Amino acid sequence: MTLPLPALAFVVDSSVVVKWYVEKEESDIAQAFRLLEHFGQGLCILRAPQLLPFEVANALVTSQRLPASSVHEALNHLRELSIELQPLSWATFTEAVEIAATCGTTIYDSYFLALALETGSTLVTADEVFLRKTRRYPGILPLRQLDLPD
Repeated sequence: MTLPLPALAFVVDSSVVVKWYVEKEESDIAQAFRLLEHFGQGLCILRAPQLLPFEVANALVTSQRLPASSVHEALNHLRELSIELQPLSWATFTEAVEIAATCGTTIYDSYFLALALETGSTLVTADEVFLRKTRRYPGILPLRQLDLPD
C-alpha cells in the first residue's frame, strides 16, 4: 500500500496574496497564481496569521488604490478560499519580536516568518527587502523562485 505524500505547506504573506487581486501587471504574478491553483487542487496547504485580511485590505486600499467595492470582492474571495488563518499565539509573537529586533523588520512581517518556522512551513513572499533582511533564517522562499510542478 502506497501512502500519499504529505501536501506542501506554505505560509503566504500579503505581498503574495495581493497579486491575486490586482489587475495591473505585477512581477511574479504567474507564480502567485500557480500557488493559488495548487492550493485549489489540494496539492498544498496555505496558512497565514489572522492578520492577513487586514494587511491585504490595507494594501489594496492604500497602495493599489482600489475602490471599496473591489476590496470587498477580493476579501470575499479570500474568505471563500479557506486559507488556514492561525489565531494569535503568544509564543509565535515572542519569536516575531526576536526576529524583528535581530533583523530590523516589522513585527507584522516577522510574525509570518515566525509562524512558518513554528509550523514547519515555508514562507513565500514577494517582499525583497524582507528577504534581504531575514536571509539568515531557513524556510523562506522568494515568490520569484517558487517552482511548483505541473
